[in-house]
Amino acid sequence: MRYFTILITLLLFYIGVIAQTNIQLIIQNPMQHKIDKVDAFDLSQKELHDYVYGDTLLLHFDKCNIDCYNIRYHEGEKMFRAQLWLDSGNIKIQAHLDEKNLVIDTVINSPTFYYVKAFAKQYFELSKTNDTALLNQFLLDAYEENIGNPFSIMVVDYFVRLNQNSKVNLLKLKKLTAQQGDRFSWFLMYPIAVERLNKMLTVDKLNANDFLFVNNTNKKVKLNLNGAGYYVLDFWFLACPPCVKQHLAIKTNLKKLQQKNVVVIGISTDENTSKWKAYLQKHQYNWQNYLQDRDHTIPQQLSVNSFPLYIILDAKGNMINTYNAFSDVLKRFDIKG
Repeated sequence: MRYFTILITLLLFYIGVIAQTNIQLIIQNPMQHKIDKVDAFDLSQKELHDYVYGDTLLLHFDKCNIDCYNIRYHEGEKMFRAQLWLDSGNIKIQAHLDEKNLVIDTVINSPTFYYVKAFAKQYFELSKTNDTALLNQFLLDAYEENIGNPFSIMVVDYFVRLNQNSKVNLLKLKKLTAQQGDRFSWFLMYPIAVERLNKMLTVDKLNANDFLFVNNTNKKVKLNLNGAGYYVLDFWFLACPPCVKQHLAIKTNLKKLQQKNVVVIGISTDENTSKWKAYLQKHQYNWQNYLQDRDHTIPQQLSVNSFPLYIILDAKGNMINTYNAFSDVLKRFDIKG
């Protein structure tokens, strides 16, 4: 009996060891970058580790499931990084540093890395066909294939972005996520994807009076949704390149929108009031612009964390459409940008 107990103990210890994730990282540095340090962390930032630079490093994570990892090499202010989906267990990665990037050459003992790589390639190819039905089926199939691991949450995010104006399609995904439950609620993307899906199926209207905003005189105000047929709420922030780039399109097409009784209202999520004001003044963006009041925000209510975001409301606050590109807003109102 004693030997049986010892055997069980050793077996449990062995299972615990192999259930963890050990990553042997072998790096080549042909450009002779002077690396100061290396760090690695899972996407949800539950485990963060720093390492002294070396040609070979052993990264250890207390993970027993498929997860996404960030690996970064620092050279002063410069950073070489890669993001990888990996299985648990003992994994070997061969990579190199080129002029700008950390390039992954080979991953051994992690089929998930190559699965995700193939997924991204096929998604890109299907996106070019503009066949939404085919792309949707590809994503639904991918979700079911990965329902037992957190990559499925990333698939939800892809699907929600593609179908944010189609409740019929969102309901198809909802049936599948109901089977999964909240087992991956710890994952960083869960509120961005699954909770966003749930909100899009249940929230049809925004009551503007429920929210406060800060104007350019630092006063807290409420939005005035009177006098126009439609309102385009533009959610953005200064450090978002596509956000600021698309402001040029807003400025160019503002009169065309006004002619169709459409009002644009900019809502920044920035915290630095001075930089926000300076940006608007420099570019002469003179349409309605506010900072969101951080105590209670529309993105929080809708579980949104991806920008730019354009929400079209009618005069009663009904949510008509949601987009992530201003070009889609122009198409919605039959305006050629």
